[in-house]
Amino acid sequence: MAGWLNLLAKAKQYAQRAISGEEITTKEVKKQCEWFLSNLEQQEKEGYPFYLDSGEVNKIQGILSLLFFATGLGVIGKSILDGLEDFQAFFLVNIFGWRFKADPRKYRYRDVVLFIPRKNAKTFICAIILIILMLTEDGYSEFYSICLDRELAGRVKQAMTQIIQASPAIEKYFKLSKTLSSPITCELTGSFYQARTSEANRNNSIQPSAFIADEIGAFRDKSNIDAMKTGQLSVRNPLRFKITTAYAETESIMIEELDYIRKVYDGILEDDRLFALLYYAEEGHEWDDIGLQQANPLRIPENYQEIRDNRKAALEKPSERTEFLTKHMNVFVNDVKEDPYIIFDKWKKCEVGKIDLKGKEVAVGVDLSLTTDLTAVDIIYQENGKYFVKAHAFLPENSLAARRERIDYRQMEKLGYCTITKGDIVDYNVVEQHIRSIEETYGCRIKVIASDPYNAVQMMQSLAEDYEVVLIKQTYGNLSPPLKSFRNDVYLGNVFYEKNKLLDWNMSNATTVHGRTTDDILLAKVNKNKHRIDLVVAMIFPYSQIYLVDKSVDLSKLTEDYLSMMGW
Repeated sequence: MAGWLNLLAKAKQYAQRAISGEEITTKEVKKQCEWFLSNLEQQEKEGYPFYLDSGEVNKIQGILSLLFFATGLGVIGKSILDGLEDFQAFFLVNIFGWRFKADPRKYRYRDVVLFIPRKNAKTFICAIILIILMLTEDGYSEFYSICLDRELAGRVKQAMTQIIQASPAIEKYFKLSKTLSSPITCELTGSFYQARTSEANRNNSIQPSAFIADEIGAFRDKSNIDAMKTGQLSVRNPLRFKITTAYAETESIMIEELDYIRKVYDGILEDDRLFALLYYAEEGHEWDDIGLQQANPLRIPENYQEIRDNRKAALEKPSERTEFLTKHMNVFVNDVKEDPYIIFDKWKKCEVGKIDLKGKEVAVGVDLSLTTDLTAVDIIYQENGKYFVKAHAFLPENSLAARRERIDYRQMEKLGYCTITKGDIVDYNVVEQHIRSIEETYGCRIKVIASDPYNAVQMMQSLAEDYEVVLIKQTYGNLSPPLKSFRNDVYLGNVFYEKNKLLDWNMSNATTVHGRTTDDILLAKVNKNKHRIDLVVAMIFPYSQIYLVDKSVDLSKLTEDYLSMMGW
């Protein structure tokens, strides 16, 4: 019992030091540490689905005691268990220790992310993960690492080989190979590891029990990772590791990954199967020792001094700054900072359980799409200077598999936040029927329907037979004043919206673009991560035109010439 407590004690110690501030680290790491300690308490509760398996932690500790460092300052020849840093123990205990109560063989965490800069033993931890998996997972399992080029792909295999050769108690159970394409085989389990380059077409016929996407910060598309994930469909206990340093790459898929992880930390999205440690210099600390410690959890004085020397050189030589920021501070350079439309914490304060529309005079906002974007229908009314909002989305069923956003739309539909229509494109008949049913469903009266004319002319002409309809051109002149006014109303506590996780996610994605010569703003139509903001757009339409501007278009005069003249 004392053995596994030693490893667990390191993990607990790291969590406690991070939370107290004694360990200088990032807000995301602190949050993960808070969850860890909270989960240790929750695991005893009936109905909590996960538990920390002490037997499995004990097994991992036993393996680590038989492995020895082959390289590293001051640790060569030392057992890995004895030389393991607290943050590394925290990482290993979490990914291998947490299990499902209903199936103790099943890992809680399926997606594991380690965002960490150079000189923090990234390749070492990859090697340890793979060796442990080869010794503990089901027989004849397949394990892979994928990287962009052969040189990088070979580093993990080289580290594994060095550790195995330095560990006589386990070396006899492994068959090593010299070429990159040849596998390392564990003769105890029949499992093997192979290093591969990230070529999606070559990765379609494999069945990885686990894979490590190494240096995915350099990846610009997900085809290779998707190929690996597809191969895991028939695997009982799939694991996916994403381990990387930052890059000077604006199209990196890791930027999108970081955005998703941070939304989970902020409570915007939920993902109990994700474990992530994000080490980087937080904004404002890229050039000081606080940022140095936040980004570099491996506390080796010689490394720190080298980083300080590189920092000094980078401050004096602009040509070296990108390399310093990406590889030592772990900051994506040229990642364009976007201005959030509304501070999300302030938006969440506007949430209420239910909006009662009975007897109210409401405005309806519509933002139509075909396939990728969401079609949004929002209902809003004003009373005593307060605004009350209810939102709903539509999307086509056949788009679900190919959507980039990691949103469980099936679950969102069950919660009543969206409707999934049959086919490849949104069924506008379903959308129109939804709008026409609003009065009967909620006992309210529609005063006006406001919509962007894009894709909407036919539906709006139909609705105009029974309702007042306003078409809105999305220009700075039309939307900048109401966008600012709505934001002010949110900050003043004048807006209330019915709880809706899909609307929350849209609001968290909403950023602004500015006019070239003015301080006017518009919502950015498409941001770099292809995130949706349609439910926010559909909220601004009725707010702007109905309560602030009150301009309308006579649909009886709506012609192609008129649309062309208006720039529609």
